[in-house]
Amino acid sequence: MTCSWTYEHYCYCLQQAKDKGYSIISFEEVKNISQNQPFIILRHDIDCYLYRALNMARIENKLGVRATYFVRVHALSYNVFEYNAYKALKEIHSLGHEIGLHFESIDFSYITDENPREVFLREKKVLEMVLDISIVSAAAHGEHSPAGPRHNRSFFKSISKKQAGIHYDAYDKTFIRDMKYISDSFGYWREGCMCTHIGKYPQMQILVHPCWWFKDHLFE
Repeated sequence: MTCSWTYEHYCYCLQQAKDKGYSIISFEEVKNISQNQPFIILRHDIDCYLYRALNMARIENKLGVRATYFVRVHALSYNVFEYNAYKALKEIHSLGHEIGLHFESIDFSYITDENPREVFLREKKVLEMVLDISIVSAAAHGEHSPAGPRHNRSFFKSISKKQAGIHYDAYDKTFIRDMKYISDSFGYWREGCMCTHIGKYPQMQILVHPCWWFKDHLFE
């Protein structure tokens, strides 16, 4: 199949992984997986376009796979308190997927001159309270700040996961160095489409941003 950003190709990639014996899991399922079992941690950062995340969640449910959906509480394009956004997130969770926090604590600590950990804990608490769930996984949002101490990813360099009240940091070296990590950030596979990597590595984290994927055209 020709590589594309269509849901058809996305289904092909996931089915290819299943056929090759991979378990496709969320972060919260890592503790239950045998190290001898090939697996893919499937991750989605919902930067925008929540409806496209719901499309992916439904596709994955039909294929019998799970993923972690990282949700922002400061997004411009969706509001977790708004009725339709709330319903979409509740459905994603009801389909068996994990909801994690896509945090922006460093950005906001610079803007507000507040403690980054306190900002993080508030973000986490808001998402937990709105959806009535427990958050155990987090991933830094990287849209606004360049690499370095002002990037959200620097949060866990000075604050432990225990202090932040989570178990999994998506950018921990366990998940981006000890296993193969690929991402479609900015609508571009830097090392080639994920389908070209499946089967080459026993353990992978694949980051797929729902905003780049569609049924027939990007503008839909």
